[in-house]
Formats: sequence, C-alpha cells, structure tokens
Amino acid sequence: MERQIVLSGIRATGKLHLGNYVGALKNFVELSRDEAKECFYFIANLHTLTTHTNPFELRASVKDIVRDFLACGLDPKVATIYAQSSVPEITELSWILSCIAPLNLLTIMPHFKEKRDKLNESGITENAGLLTYPILMAADILCVKSELVPVGDDQAPHVEFARELAKKFNDMFGELFPMPKFFGGAGLRLPGLDNRGKMSKSEASSVIYLDDSHDAVWKKLKVAITDPQRVKRRDPGNPDVCNIFTFHHALETPVDDIARITRECKSGEIGCIECKEILAKVVNDILRPINERREQIIGLGAGYIDEVMHDGGLRARKVIQQTVAEAKELVGVPCY
Repeated sequence: MERQIVLSGIRATGKLHLGNYVGALKNFVELSRDEAKECFYFIANLHTLTTHTNPFELRASVKDIVRDFLACGLDPKVATIYAQSSVPEITELSWILSCIAPLNLLTIMPHFKEKRDKLNESGITENAGLLTYPILMAADILCVKSELVPVGDDQAPHVEFARELAKKFNDMFGELFPMPKFFGGAGLRLPGLDNRGKMSKSEASSVIYLDDSHDAVWKKLKVAITDPQRVKRRDPGNPDVCNIFTFHHALETPVDDIARITRECKSGEIGCIECKEILAKVVNDILRPINERREQIIGLGAGYIDEVMHDGGLRARKVIQQTVAEAKELVGVPCY
C-alpha cells in the first residue's frame, strides 16, 4: 500500500509550550501512528534565521525541540525527524522555485507584512529572507512530495502558495509534484494567559512550557486573566469571554466538569480560583508523562539527540535528493 506523505515543521525560536502541543505536536503523534501515512517532521532552523541571529541559542533550541518531539511521543524510527539545515538540496529547490514565483504574491503574504512590521517597530530593517520565506516553505513541502501539510490556520496561505508553485512547475516542465493539501486539524491556537493574543514562546509569564513543573503551572494559572467583568467571588461570570474557559475546551477538560463550570460560573457558585485549580489538574495530567519521558531521554546521554537528528537527516536527504535531482533534470540544470 502506498502511504500518504505528511510534512510539517516548527521554527527553532525557543522552548515549546502547551500551545505547540495542542496546535501541532499532539496531531503530529497521531498522524505518525497511522500506518497509512509516512510522516516527515523538521526543525525549520533556516527559516529561523530571518528573525533570530544568535547561533548558540539556535543550536540549543533545535536540540530542545527534538527532545520535546520525542517526549511528546514521536518515535524517530517511525517518523523522520530532521533539521532543515541537514538537507542542502532544500535550498537548491528553493532557488528553482524562486525563478518561477511571482514577486507580487510575495509582497502581500500575511507573514511578510506581520514580521516586517514587528521588526520595524524594533528599529530593524526586514531582510530578503523574510520576503522569500514562502518559497523556502514551498520547497520544504514539495521536496518530499508531501500530500498533507498539518499546520496552523495562519500558515494556510503558505500552503496555498506551495500549491500554486507546484502547479506552475508541473505545467511548465512536466508532472513532478503532487498538490499538497492544508490539514486544519493542527489549527487550534491557545491564547496566552494574559489574553493578549496567542501563546508565544517569547512571553514567559503568559506561557505554560512543556517542561514546567506542577508548581510553575499553578503559579502562572493563579494570576491568569479571567472574565474582566467578574470582580468579586460571588459575581456571576460569562464563560464565553473567559480566557481560562478557552483552555478547558482546548485541553479537553472532562465534559461533566465543563458543564458544571459553565453552570456555576454563570450563577457565581464557583470562583475563578476553583476553576483554575480544575484546569491545573488537567494541564499537569498532560505534562506529567511528557516530563517523565523527557527525563528518560536525557538519561540516554547528550549524544542521543544528535544521533536521532543525524539518522533523520540521512533518511530525509535520501528522499529529497531524488526529488531535487528530478526537478533539476526537468528544468535543464542537471548535475553534470
């Protein structure tokens, strides 16, 4: 049976958090356990260079992310886990695609405008890599001939851009790339505990990291924003506008507990602290096995993660080299 190719990646911009688990990693693991699918998961460290330039932090971040991949349940013998920088043919394909990519589409991509504005606010001028980011992402997707791309909703325009480039390449040079499909199952986004946008790696106080202890989780949840209109303990609340209630749904708090919280919040029978205590148990039930597996992985020695990445890089490169060789042959620039 021919398996469906799945590909996704995470930028190496810091420690992974609960939002990464809910929005991506949980889904990665489930897909990898489907025998009908062949999964490629990479650390996008080349993409990271568009906004992060500290080489020491970047190296450490890549290894931390791979460690969390494994701690969350990914089996490196089943899913191919690799660093983007381990496969130079990806950038070779990116150049080929850049020669057929319409410039006007790049300048209106949401990612470019968002990152450019954030950099400009910090007094930093945007770089060319930020503009061509979608081309490199298209190369990531097409180099393994992926058919399914589980990413967040904010990345959907990039998957559509990859589809456009695949079609244009196939029309111009011959059929090579399948049409990748956006898989929205990874689109769930947890808000930050401060309720000011999605959970972000850079906002330590509003983020629950995957390696947070029981005490750290409670310390952060205890001061998290809830219904802004609820001032006193007995004030009736509105779960629909409460940040914590969003977490209950996203983390799959037991249905009976959600029903009780909804009823008693509206009537003022349950206070925000009690609601947070229930959530803390749910969060720690998720994190406990992850942290236990991480400790086991650390016990295997510092070289274990390097071995996983090296093996994954070799496996990924074997597939990608073949695809890029076919692409080069079709466009007339083979390796002589």
